[in-house]
Amino acid sequence: MRDLPMRVAIFQPLIPSYRLPLYERLGALPGLELTVYAGESEGSLEACHRGTSFRVVSAPLRYWALGFRTQSAQVSLLTHRKFDLLIAPWDIHYLSVIPAVAVARSIGIPIVLWGHGYSLRPHLLSDAARNLWGKLANGVLLYTGSVANQLIEECGFSRDRVFVAQNALDQAPIQAARRHWVNRPRELDEFQRSHGLDPAKTIVFLSRLEVANRIDLLLHASVALSREHPGLKTVVIGDGSSRAELELLARSLRIEDRVIFAGAIYEESKLAPWMLSGTLFCYPANIGLSLLHAFGYGLPAVTSDDRWAQNPEIEALVPDGNGLEYRSGDLNDMVRQCARILSDSALQQRLSASALQTVQDLYSMDQMVDGFKQLFRWRAALSRR
Repeated sequence: MRDLPMRVAIFQPLIPSYRLPLYERLGALPGLELTVYAGESEGSLEACHRGTSFRVVSAPLRYWALGFRTQSAQVSLLTHRKFDLLIAPWDIHYLSVIPAVAVARSIGIPIVLWGHGYSLRPHLLSDAARNLWGKLANGVLLYTGSVANQLIEECGFSRDRVFVAQNALDQAPIQAARRHWVNRPRELDEFQRSHGLDPAKTIVFLSRLEVANRIDLLLHASVALSREHPGLKTVVIGDGSSRAELELLARSLRIEDRVIFAGAIYEESKLAPWMLSGTLFCYPANIGLSLLHAFGYGLPAVTSDDRWAQNPEIEALVPDGNGLEYRSGDLNDMVRQCARILSDSALQQRLSASALQTVQDLYSMDQMVDGFKQLFRWRAALSRR
């Protein structure tokens, strides 16, 4: 990267904590100056800026009706010609992206749109608009190779303008917390006893408690699974708008003593014993980065087979390789797939080992950074033409 002295700006609505390791790695690349413009952060923007290899600049968003928004910095910064490459959200809800693309193209500053490349709620008009925006930009950056191939083969995108940076989590803190507890078996055993957890009979869910994630299906499945697996516990980690409703559902199903609502847990060292006490990870629908988090603890996953209704990280799940899929919306099939893992320790161990290997070898932060490096090399090649 030493021959790529370029100034790169990334525009984002916010800086979630899981993105900081990526920006740190990118900002530390030789010959690269990275500035992230964000509306907000899970912490403060000032805290993100301290001691980092990249600059953070506040770029407030203005919200309009129907979920539309604008981030004026996407356009205003172009007039200063301060950057060699702009990376903006590939989201049709950002009304400022189209003028940013138009201005960037008119003054010769390459602009790339970064996003899923598809919608969880597809619609002919919105899909067409999104693809048009992508083709007007100089390039698009995607989370997964399968979506990239679809855009090239079915939507007419030029292969040389489609880039992939596989979405990943920084596994370093996950593996550090995992080793800490694995190397202290007595402490882990005491944790499990205190919460009534049997690592051979525990289902874990980790994410926001929202309707789209269909945690209600998991609770209904827990009722049926408990009949065949006495002592089964379901651990629900997270918080959200559906928590009270889910707790009420657990009581109405008379499984409140078998479901633990652990709340939101952000410290990896405190999350680790819960994850290490699990037999499997069940995320009924709308799965995302939590899949890679669970894989980091060697938890095989069970989720819906409707992949286009999932987030891009679903590409990491290999059916019968590191997890299992159930027929979308079919509660009985969800029960069957979870029961397969709960009833077969050899299958559980095989899926578990593969899950851990997946995030170590295929969905690592190194590979995500490599995807960005490919984009930066493309930008450098443009300068030499």
